[in-house]
Amino acid sequence: MIFHTIWAYLYYIFLFACCGYAIFRGARSEYFGVMIMILGSLSTLVVARSFGTSWARLEVGIFAIDIVALLALISLSLKSDRFWPIWATAFHLLAVTIHAAMMVAPQINPWAFGTGAVFWAYPMLLALAIGSRENQPLLTERKIKSG
Repeated sequence: MIFHTIWAYLYYIFLFACCGYAIFRGARSEYFGVMIMILGSLSTLVVARSFGTSWARLEVGIFAIDIVALLALISLSLKSDRFWPIWATAFHLLAVTIHAAMMVAPQINPWAFGTGAVFWAYPMLLALAIGSRENQPLLTERKIKSG
């Protein structure tokens, strides 16, 4: 069994719904955002299933994946002419900050650490979906009107 809770199912449904919408409605920036978010989520799933996660201490593998995803989002933010990558990067920086807090204060409750680290993925995905939606008027304005 891949998922242990209903929350995992809901997250991956939300992930693929937002990413599918971004692929359908988005442009180049959204495609790179989809790649970053799907690869980050699936890599985290593999690491969590391979090594286990108790959220009682710093999860080094997940922290490393989050750092790589943060660097990719920063790069996307700097190269993109879109605004949503800045929001997604900010939300992901908050998730990385949760890991840093665990390094400084390892007595943090495992539930608070796990929830805090996972929570910020939802606003990131919403930023991607909203950015994809906002891209649509730009594409229709570029079309040549005939007749």
